[in-house]
Amino acid sequence: MKKALKVIAIIVIVILILAVIAAVGFSVFIGSAVFDGMTNFIPRDETVKNQSEYIGEYEKFASENKVVEVKIPSTREDHEIPAIYVEKDGSKGVAVLVHGMGGTGKSLTYMMQNFLDLGYGVIAYDQRNSGENTADHSTFGVLESYDTLDVVAYARENLLSGGELILWGESYGGATAAIAMGRDESGIDRLILECPVGRGIDMIESEMKDISEQNGIPLSYMTSCGEIYMKFKLGISYADMNPAEWLKSTTKPVLISNSSIDDVTPAYIGDELYAAIPHDKKMLVTTDKYDHAEFPSEDPEGYKQMLEEFLAS
Repeated sequence: MKKALKVIAIIVIVILILAVIAAVGFSVFIGSAVFDGMTNFIPRDETVKNQSEYIGEYEKFASENKVVEVKIPSTREDHEIPAIYVEKDGSKGVAVLVHGMGGTGKSLTYMMQNFLDLGYGVIAYDQRNSGENTADHSTFGVLESYDTLDVVAYARENLLSGGELILWGESYGGATAAIAMGRDESGIDRLILECPVGRGIDMIESEMKDISEQNGIPLSYMTSCGEIYMKFKLGISYADMNPAEWLKSTTKPVLISNSSIDDVTPAYIGDELYAAIPHDKKMLVTTDKYDHAEFPSEDPEGYKQMLEEFLAS
């Protein structure tokens, strides 16, 4: 009898061990899948293909301006940061431009022209995992912000002969720019955000909701597994993907432009970022005429007028 009970106990222990191993293995599998999805929303090769949609505009812009293409070494990882710039004689300063998800530096020629018209030199670059930037993983601005600061340092050293250095970011690039500001604002004089992305977890949950429902796997379980895997892999968490938290320490002037009809980054995100800024050197402009990040390209004169007001303040 005792021998039989001992055998049963061993079997139960083995089953429990196997169950734990299976549960851990499944969690690792889920975490890996979530991580791969959320750090590669738009694969780099797709951003390269997307260039066919705007390369004509870039080539026209390049033919009308003295565009210089450079590769800036990353000070944090073993990759180069591709960038394009146009210097402006007797300029009022330099604007560093950060593109949104799916774009590249060359997708921002309309914004480069806007700043040139206002008397500023400009530099735009490919964010990590976009265009010619071969750095792995998109991280909602967390790791991307290091590239931003490298470009800011390059611009200050090589392009800025006087005036201010302005950091401008649209959509996903807005989150990157805000986080860069929070990391080190010493080289940045002003920050401008156009329809910025907010908390990364919100976008992640929105993308994963259908997958969760289709497979009967709790969304909270999936996101938790993804975060644990990301912490192990990259050392960052969802809390790091919140530009509002990074802006709580800024002392520099900030302009946020958003839209009340924007479904990609609803106006409340701009409101939250504006509220997080701890001083009164800030502007919030909400339009009801243009959709997500369309204001600068659809109404360049109106957008430049808004910029002039902010830059003169």
